[in-house]
Amino acid sequence: MGGTIAKYVADGKRIIKVVFSYGESSHPHFKEDVVIKRRVGETERASSFIGIKRTTFLGMKDTKVAEDLNRRGLDVIKGIIKRYSPERIFVPSSRDPHPDHQAVHRAVLHAVDSMKKDYHVFAYEVWNVVKEQHPFIYVDITPFFKRKLDYIRLFKSQWQYMYALWLPVNVRSIAYGFKANCRYAERFYKIR
Repeated sequence: MGGTIAKYVADGKRIIKVVFSYGESSHPHFKEDVVIKRRVGETERASSFIGIKRTTFLGMKDTKVAEDLNRRGLDVIKGIIKRYSPERIFVPSSRDPHPDHQAVHRAVLHAVDSMKKDYHVFAYEVWNVVKEQHPFIYVDITPFFKRKLDYIRLFKSQWQYMYALWLPVNVRSIAYGFKANCRYAERFYKIR
């Protein structure tokens, strides 16, 4: 959703990014602390580049986010939501096959549903290929498409994943742009 982030920043919105895990298991041939240091550095540089005001790292165990969320997740998520009182919350799609993404999706919705205030929650696509069964919106990212691609390139340690996403990112942006009557767009599902 890098194009939408860039658009919101240009519109004067304050963007807060929450990173649940460092992805330390993604490179089993490196020590975890090396991977964590690299991932944190890349994320901070990328966040600064695109205009994200604050990036919060929760430090949950990669591939074990669901377990960490079961222990302490609801209070942590509710605390973040109460602190920033966001206009919109974006989570990975429930159809994303990555178990950590699914865990984040479920936990954020559980936290939001347990709160007195209603929040607008949208899901975004990462690895999913199956369309959600929720209403959706398109965001015109035409002026921000190049910035989105530059943002993705900043995650150099994740090149093997980013290159796998490169073609779908481009195809989706063009296809969604066609549906939204613009050149490039991103699609989000309204889930709350």
